[in-house]
Amino acid sequence: MSEPLSVLIIGGGIGGLTAALALSQAGFRVSVFERAKNFQPIGAGLQLSANALSVLEKVGLTMRGKNGIDIANTEVRDGSSGKLISRIATPDNNNTLVISRPDLQATLLQAVMADANIELNTNAEVVDMLGGKSVASLTLSNGTMHSADVLIGADGVWSQTRRMVNSARPDYSGRIAWRATMPLSNVPKNISRHTVTLWLAKGAHLVTYPIANGASFNAVGIIQDGWQAEGWTEKGNMAELALAFSDWHSPVQRLLQSTDTWQKWALCTVDPTMNWTKGRMALLGDAAHAMVPFMAQGAGMSIEDAWVLARQLGKANRNTVPEALVAYQAERQDRVTKVWETSMQQGKIYHLSGPMRLSRNLVMQTGGNLLKNRYNWIYDWRAK
Repeated sequence: MSEPLSVLIIGGGIGGLTAALALSQAGFRVSVFERAKNFQPIGAGLQLSANALSVLEKVGLTMRGKNGIDIANTEVRDGSSGKLISRIATPDNNNTLVISRPDLQATLLQAVMADANIELNTNAEVVDMLGGKSVASLTLSNGTMHSADVLIGADGVWSQTRRMVNSARPDYSGRIAWRATMPLSNVPKNISRHTVTLWLAKGAHLVTYPIANGASFNAVGIIQDGWQAEGWTEKGNMAELALAFSDWHSPVQRLLQSTDTWQKWALCTVDPTMNWTKGRMALLGDAAHAMVPFMAQGAGMSIEDAWVLARQLGKANRNTVPEALVAYQAERQDRVTKVWETSMQQGKIYHLSGPMRLSRNLVMQTGGNLLKNRYNWIYDWRAK
């Protein structure tokens, strides 16, 4: 029998680790290179809908029981008054799980470390890479070189790999996100502690929900702002946060003031219509199509990418790897682009003002069933 194909993955985030598991399951030898010395997941909470959960189940991971919480519906409330606008049920058979990013990454990392087909390299800064006709390779900052049949860039919105594949650059969306987690005891009693709540106001919105099996509470606020910076871990100024939400419902203001752990980051996107592959190199997740988080599908699209990539490469031999990567892009790009565009549009809807804001609220109040099913095309996708 021929030697199994080998894959180099740059980036040990959610997309990279999921890809490593899916590729190992398909029979590949996988090496993951993460530049951080230790795995320190960035971010607080995230939502996993049925499409993403189907991939994790295929690679042997059941997130229920891993500190994930099932969410049956989303409450939509007015950020200024606190008034309930709508309660939108999760579509039938499309349950959503909310989980902390560290819990998800820890589960992925544990599975990767237990897999004999996966080599995990930390403190591994990639300084050069190549995807030639017959071999892919990368060079680390310590001078060592690694070669394989395939190289996958899962290195995020500021991807180095993307520079070798296309000319796309991160584009600032005009919005910044504030995020924090806090003990559940910090949450004011008149704010729901047991579901996802979407708070809408002029030019801003806030999403809150429980994580860590109900022990902690996650909050992410989005505002329109001109501040820009690379990275995900800029410490937020409490006075700046208070000013941004100064005219909001008083319990929300108390919630925001209940912790000083707020971080902020500039929301950037990457054009998903550009080429994702070049020879034996391919992009995955945010490196290919970073999107604004208003459909809660950034992690989900990365997880889907990982499954489709492994399935397409599973059909390849050593000589047909480039064609398999092209097939991966062809299968993924239209869907991802549609999700990307929908996320952008959703952000505009969330931040409406004046009469348009009142019209939006009326539609949400009277059209709950329509809203419930509007995005089934996202959630009905399944790993096959």
